[in-house]
Amino acid sequence: MHEMAAAGTTTLVGLRRTPQPGNALPTGGEFQLVSESVSVRSTPTIAVVDDDEDVRIALAELIRSLGYEATLFETADAFLATFAIDEADCIISDVHMPGTNGLKLAKQIHKTGKPMILITAFLSPELERQAMDAGVLAFLRKPFDPMLLINRLNELLG
Repeated sequence: MHEMAAAGTTTLVGLRRTPQPGNALPTGGEFQLVSESVSVRSTPTIAVVDDDEDVRIALAELIRSLGYEATLFETADAFLATFAIDEADCIISDVHMPGTNGLKLAKQIHKTGKPMILITAFLSPELERQAMDAGVLAFLRKPFDPMLLINRLNELLG
């Protein structure tokens, strides 16, 4: 059988011998084209949105070490300008960035139902409340223990 990939599914295509009347096993020379579609879970993709290149790279390395895919964006506006929002299974974003900030991004992401994690060096109770109101599922203060992020990602995507 030959495997053909499609978005979220795999179609197996092959030939099967057609049984001859009166025979329990297919022995004739006639073949029938058969195909079967099966769902395939692709590797989850996590979008990282942060204006600090070092943070983006470090998060990407951590994410990939967990077996997930990572896509990187310098700003929320760059992220929103692509189709990455459709492809991402989870979004990790900084709060304070040029252009659209992480809270505004979180409000837009919340409409899609996709999980979002915010990170910031300037955590305050008011900012945390605003993030939770925007549908953020986790809020981490920089620098954070990588295990906190690993556990949260495994909960959300595992």
